Amino acid sequence: MPRNRRPKKNQTARPRSAWGTVIPRFDENGGIIAWQVRYPNPLAPGKRVQRQFKPWQELDARTWLEEEKHLVDLHNKGIAEWKHPTQRKKDKLQEFREQEQRHILFRDYVAQWESNYKLPNGGEIAGGTRRNLKLDIRHFITDFESLRLSEITPLKIKAWYDKPHPEGQWAFRRSCMRFKAILESATKPGLDGTAPLLQFNPFIFPIPPAPRSSRIDVSPVTPRELMLLAEAMPEYTRLSVFLSTLVGGLRCGELCGLRVKDIDLDGQTLHVRHSVNRGSMDRGEIRYSRTKTESSIRNVHIPDALMSMIRQHLHDYCDMRLPDSPVFVPRRARIMSQTTLEEQFAKARVKAGRPDLTFQGLRASHATLLMLRGGTLREVMNELGHTSEKVAIRYYQLTVVEHQSQIVDRLAQEFMDE
Repeated sequence: MPRNRRPKKNQTARPRSAWGTVIPRFDENGGIIAWQVRYPNPLAPGKRVQRQFKPWQELDARTWLEEEKHLVDLHNKGIAEWKHPTQRKKDKLQEFREQEQRHILFRDYVAQWESNYKLPNGGEIAGGTRRNLKLDIRHFITDFESLRLSEITPLKIKAWYDKPHPEGQWAFRRSCMRFKAILESATKPGLDGTAPLLQFNPFIFPIPPAPRSSRIDVSPVTPRELMLLAEAMPEYTRLSVFLSTLVGGLRCGELCGLRVKDIDLDGQTLHVRHSVNRGSMDRGEIRYSRTKTESSIRNVHIPDALMSMIRQHLHDYCDMRLPDSPVFVPRRARIMSQTTLEEQFAKARVKAGRPDLTFQGLRASHATLLMLRGGTLREVMNELGHTSEKVAIRYYQLTVVEHQSQIVDRLAQEFMDE
C-alpha cells in the first residue's frame, strides 16, 4: 500500500463503499490532507470518476458520492442521462451565461454589436464608417436603452417608427437598417454555441425607401465655374479642384492621401492608392488609410492640358526629394485632413456662385462630362473606381438639359429627313 494511503497510529482505515470509495490522503506526519472520492464511470467501463475534497470535508465527500450514485442509478434505469461532473459544471456555467444574456440591457447589447462590427470581408471599418455607425445608432438608442433586449416588442418599435424624425429621411432610413440588423443578430446563435437571445426579430416594419438624392439635380460644373472655384481656393490646394473634375474624379479623402510618388509625370499617370482618416476608432491625428473600396485603387491618365499646372504645383509646394511627402501640404499638420480641404472648398463654391457643389459634385461632373464626350459606361466606371453600374448611373451621371434637348432634336430631325 502506498505510504500516503497507510493508516497511521490511532487511525482506523475507512471501509470502502460497495459502489465507490472515499479515500483519505495523508501527509508525512500522518495528518489527513485531502479526501479523494472515486466511482466507476457508467459511460466508460474500466475508467473512474473522481473528485478531491479538503481535509475537513469528509461529510461533503460522502454526501457527494451518494448524490452521484443516485444520478448513476437514474441513468441505469433509463430515467435521466448521466453526464460527467465536469460536463455538468460546464453546462451550468453555460446556462448561467445564457440567462445573463437573456436579461442584457439593449444598450449593452448594442455596444457589443458595435464593437464587433466588421466589413463583409472581416476587415476593420474605417473611422468615418464608425462615426456614421454611431450617428445611426444615436437616432434610436435613447428610446430603448433602458429596456432589456427581450422587452423590445413590435409595438414599442412602432411607436418609435411612427413618430417624427427631424434627422431627415436619409438618416431615418439608415437608422431603420441598423436597428433591424442589430435585432436580427440577436436571433442567431452565438459564436460559442450559445442559444439565440431572441426567437424572432421584432423589427417587422418595412425599411423606408431611399429618398430622391439632391445630388441628381446638380448640374455639372462649367469651365468658367471651375476657374472661379480654383481662383477662390488657397493657392496651395487650388490643384485639388482640377484633379477632382478632370483627373479620375478623385474623392476628397483621395486628394488628401496623394503623395509625390503617386504622380508619374513621365508616364502621365496618377496612382490612387490611399485615402486619409483618424484610425478605426475615429480618434487621433490624421493618417494615411486604405481607399473607400478595393476598386477605388486605380491608375488614371493625366491629360496634357494639366501637366504644366501639376509640375508647377509640385515645384512650388512639395518636397520632391521625399517620395512619401504629401502633394497637398497642410499649414500646421503632417497630412491634409478632409475637414480642412472641404472647409476651403465650401467657401470657394459660394464665391464661385455654385453653393450646391461639393467634391462629390465635381466627381459626378467628371463622370457626366466624360459620357457626353463619348466615354463608355465601363470607361467611366474604371475612371472613378466603381463596380456597380446602378451607382454609377444613379449618382455619377448628371442630366444636362441642353444636351438632352439637342439629342432629341437631332433624332427627330434625322427621322423627318428620311
